[in-house]
Amino acid sequence: MRPAGALLPLLVTSFAAACGLFAAACGARDIPPPPPAPAQAPAPAPPVASAAATAVPEPLPDPGALEPPATPEDAERVLFLATDNRTDRLREACPVTQERVPRIRCLLSLRYAEDPESRKLALTLFEETGSLAGLLPEETSDDGRGGKVHLLPARPIAQNREHLVWILDAFRDYERFLRGLEAHLPAAAKVAFRDRPIYFRFFYSEKGGHPSAFAIQRNIGYNLFGALNVSDSAVRDTLFHEIFHLNDSRLGDWSKAALAPIHDAIVLRCGRRTACLAPYAPTDTLMNGVFYAFTDTTGAREYAAELGLRYYREHRLILEGKPLPIKPFKCGPPENLAAWRILADALFGGADLVPPC
Repeated sequence: MRPAGALLPLLVTSFAAACGLFAAACGARDIPPPPPAPAQAPAPAPPVASAAATAVPEPLPDPGALEPPATPEDAERVLFLATDNRTDRLREACPVTQERVPRIRCLLSLRYAEDPESRKLALTLFEETGSLAGLLPEETSDDGRGGKVHLLPARPIAQNREHLVWILDAFRDYERFLRGLEAHLPAAAKVAFRDRPIYFRFFYSEKGGHPSAFAIQRNIGYNLFGALNVSDSAVRDTLFHEIFHLNDSRLGDWSKAALAPIHDAIVLRCGRRTACLAPYAPTDTLMNGVFYAFTDTTGAREYAAELGLRYYREHRLILEGKPLPIKPFKCGPPENLAAWRILADALFGGADLVPPC
């Protein structure tokens, strides 16, 4: 999870409960910044015809398995926070007799009916990645800093449309990154990392920009007012970190077994001393004065996600033929190289294109 200048733990409990109950709230706050506009009812249903147009301690659990594609029922829930009381109207506009893909296109067209440009972007996101641009149920949750934050559903439309552009650009970059790695692998090697499909749960926080994003199961919560979600490159990095968390969970909390011994030994040696931790930190993200990779509340999870982000950053540049701006991470203390090799072998087919130290 990414708040301003740091990465928070996952907001698992409240979000899981909300999704499990298919929260009754259905209207999104359409929020040209600032301030947020009041809640609005879903757009009126367009005619059906027009809406439908358009190396690890244990073996990894099925690392090559693909995520199942979104179903129309997923789309009803993610796009409209639909309950049984609301599905009748949705199914009049987008009949259940339609095939899976045309019906999801219909539901996306309905959700974004009043903003043709956002509708086109949301449809493109689905066509290219299978991901849905949906809503987070209204909830109050921990802000990761000892307080509470009120989260409200919102859509990436009008002045917030650029978030869809940044997300699309990020996925296209991940595609180039993953295909570039695969081109350097022997035929038998496979990349286990999966970047799609994702259910985006857009929201804004009533006070401040925290959290910027969080991940659970196949969902990423995305704050349209998030303090880190301010540019294409920032969104690209934030989403990669969160998608790494989804991979970690998909592979049975891989980081706890694979990287915890390295992470825990570093923390035992350094405690919370920034100067001691600095050589081992994959990124420079700090929270409360401590590198977030070594925050005392998440164990090896955030260390793994930050390591994954560093791997992506370095390989992205190498695949583009650009020099690394700083010393490669693996060329630091021996623990860095050990963690780097474990990560590469488990998730990226063993690919390591970074030149030897």
